[in-house]
Amino acid sequence: MEKIELKNVDKTIYREVLDNGLEIIIIPNEKISKKKNYYLNYGTYYGAAINEFIPKGKTKMTSFPKGIAHFLEHKMFETESGETAFEFYAKSGSYVNAFTSYKTTCYVVTGNKKLKENLEYLLTFVNRPYFTKENVIKEQGIISEEAAMNDDIPDYVAFKTISKNLYKLSPYNTPILGTIDSIKSITKEDLYTCYNTFYHPSNMFLVVGGAVDPDEIIKITIDTLTRLNLEPDNCIKVKHYKEPLKVVKEYEELMLPVKTDKLALGFKMDRANFPIKNKVILNLYLNMITSLCFGASSNFREMIRKRHLVNRSGYYFQDVDNIITFMVEADSLNTPVYLKELENYLANLKIEEEDLERLKKVWVSSEVIKTDYADSIVDAVVDDLINYHKVITNYIDLIKNMNITTMNKVLKSLDFSNKAVVKITNNSLQND
Repeated sequence: MEKIELKNVDKTIYREVLDNGLEIIIIPNEKISKKKNYYLNYGTYYGAAINEFIPKGKTKMTSFPKGIAHFLEHKMFETESGETAFEFYAKSGSYVNAFTSYKTTCYVVTGNKKLKENLEYLLTFVNRPYFTKENVIKEQGIISEEAAMNDDIPDYVAFKTISKNLYKLSPYNTPILGTIDSIKSITKEDLYTCYNTFYHPSNMFLVVGGAVDPDEIIKITIDTLTRLNLEPDNCIKVKHYKEPLKVVKEYEELMLPVKTDKLALGFKMDRANFPIKNKVILNLYLNMITSLCFGASSNFREMIRKRHLVNRSGYYFQDVDNIITFMVEADSLNTPVYLKELENYLANLKIEEEDLERLKKVWVSSEVIKTDYADSIVDAVVDDLINYHKVITNYIDLIKNMNITTMNKVLKSLDFSNKAVVKITNNSLQND
């Protein structure tokens, strides 16, 4: 078993790659050993952005319905015995859930007793799919209803529309759930094909944190997976997209019963134009820009609050293949003025060295504090695996090495000229 030191935080993590290819990361936390809390995250590198690939045992690139990764996540909780995973974990007062992103699907269990039984069951139910024509049809109705209900939520409609108007080729142009039409087209055979292609140990990871013993975790995992007779498969081939830089549609206005305008904006930028090629470091700088320029204590947020331009707003960068997108969401009280102020602010972004150095210290402290909480460190490791397929062990050094010269180069690389805007408004309110 490999021991890996997280630098500058006095924390050791343990890494093992089994013969079948499963990567296991274990993060013991001695400080909570009396409580016996543990956190399990069992994930596959298969998410909503993967819809075209060569199925296992085939040779031809094949398209599958949008939303199938999320649909598969839902179905994994059913078993042939009739007992769901939710019912099993409820017996011991443990928590189980799952989530699907564009990049991955993860199954999460937390508890403070029956670690062996709960880990065995997690590994077992995720590796024993049970799909029938009848339970697939039933799930189609459930997820279609969920998608229809989401279409009544203005924030969801704004995000769905801006994604469609931003991305031409990327699967990010469609919600993780898919569309009602795509959901209804999913078959039992589709589910088994996608499952067999992506749900195997060499395309999965297990991250365990809390009051756990690394040797015990490895033994339980090996014993369980040996009984399931799982084999490695390193031949996954998925379709990759080169997303055009130009947005699909620059402006769209929708009418829904909202009290204030809902705005969604996206600015597409070519990743190749940024001076930093290392994905981890570039993300640190982009997140720093978001915090300093658009965080709760930023001058911009203070200005738009004082002038009553918005009552809620969010800002973040989105990483989509060859594109970096800056996303804005807002409940606008004065849309023309807010958009004008935002445009002026984006054209003159500036960060002072003293502010950069101040936030660097805050980030370093956060990295240290994070290691005291098993759930936080497990989530951080899972994020690393999802985004980089490896654990980043030197975040504090990377943060300390951030400097104003590089920051200014990144700021100069930002291009806000290529944008899409979605506005949701209530026409009846405007006519009152």
